[in-house]
Amino acid sequence: MHGMKIQNVGDDSMIIYIKKKEFNHLSKHDFPWWHKSKDFYGHWAGFEIGIGGYVNPDFNMNFQGSESYLNINTARSIMLNFNLFEFNKNLCRNHLGLTSGLGFQLNNYYFTQNYRMSGDSNQLVAYKIVDGNGNSVNPEINKLFVSWINIPVLLEYQTNHGCGSGSFHAAVGVVGGVRIGAYSKQRFGESGTYYTVDSRDTLIQVLNPSDKVIRSHGSYHLSAFKLDATLRIGWSFLNLFATYSFTPLFLNGQGPEVYPWNIGVTLMPW
Repeated sequence: MHGMKIQNVGDDSMIIYIKKKEFNHLSKHDFPWWHKSKDFYGHWAGFEIGIGGYVNPDFNMNFQGSESYLNINTARSIMLNFNLFEFNKNLCRNHLGLTSGLGFQLNNYYFTQNYRMSGDSNQLVAYKIVDGNGNSVNPEINKLFVSWINIPVLLEYQTNHGCGSGSFHAAVGVVGGVRIGAYSKQRFGESGTYYTVDSRDTLIQVLNPSDKVIRSHGSYHLSAFKLDATLRIGWSFLNLFATYSFTPLFLNGQGPEVYPWNIGVTLMPW
């Protein structure tokens, strides 16, 4: 995007640069249908935090058998939204309007089992982690990180403008996303050599963590695009949000059929 640069820092971090001078010259006349109006102010832009997870087609979060590696610690699976800016269009009497914008979404799925995902085959597989004696090893951290660029289309009702006391607002809509990164991470309690084995205890890979940590970037057969339904509701400065994805987390036929969800709160609207 013109005026924006994304730079990877290390194995699991990124810096987003926004050139302020590239946006300073823009005015509401550059967006005649989508500018931020003094009469209607949407509730998309801001910093948000929440928890995320996924369910199977039966809306079950408990996975058994060959899919048990998908079980996650929901309370630990923190997600963050950095919704950079928004555009608004008043539709009716300054109470009903459309909102769009741009944001970044960061999801961390913390697994409870001692399995390590591998995306090198034709479909997603996971192998058990063991030590040199064949004993199971539970990493201190075992997670999958996924990042997205999001664009929302929201229909919002609000009782009055802004976030003043007594102001109620509710919005429904969709959020489209493009995946921009993914990696798995394991952190072990002790230095040493570890191994991954299949269900027959056949050796698959030798793991030599650097400073007790292994990070592996890859696509992991994740969907490149997503479309989420979303509900956003708030009173005054309190803003809550929830999303449920129409699209599965993994590509069809290349991974388990699971559908992500997120719930959270806006900590810093702007």
